Amino acid sequence: MSLKIPPVVVFFVCLATMFGIYYITPDFSFSIPFRVTISRVFLALGALAALLGIVAFRNQSTTVDPTKPDKASSLVTGGVYQYTRNPMYLGMALVLLGGVVRTGNPLCLLSIMLFVWYLTNFQIKPEEKALIEIFGKEYQAYLKKVRRWI
Repeated sequence: MSLKIPPVVVFFVCLATMFGIYYITPDFSFSIPFRVTISRVFLALGALAALLGIVAFRNQSTTVDPTKPDKASSLVTGGVYQYTRNPMYLGMALVLLGGVVRTGNPLCLLSIMLFVWYLTNFQIKPEEKALIEIFGKEYQAYLKKVRRWI
């Protein structure tokens, strides 16, 4: 992959962007009942999704380094990977969604849109190409069976 910005860096840039939007446009914020509780639920779900993805990779002794998909030693399709091909990225997006709920500012959704767009085009699609080269038809069948995000 030619572009090797770790997804966690993209996550933090988008998180900073979200709070920047919030502080620049506080008048767009509105009250959401149980805002803190709902945001914590999204944070917990996001952390759980990412953790389950990491654990599944560790259980199969394959790399979790998204900048080096060519180092993948096995195709992980069980557990959380039955429902999403990218639980770690989905987890980060859910954490961002928790931040949007916490701010109460719908303009902050732009940060999630940026995160999903960037990761899909510059991380996930190149990863998929690399994994097709490594795992061939087995991975192509998996692509048809499980959605990219949810």
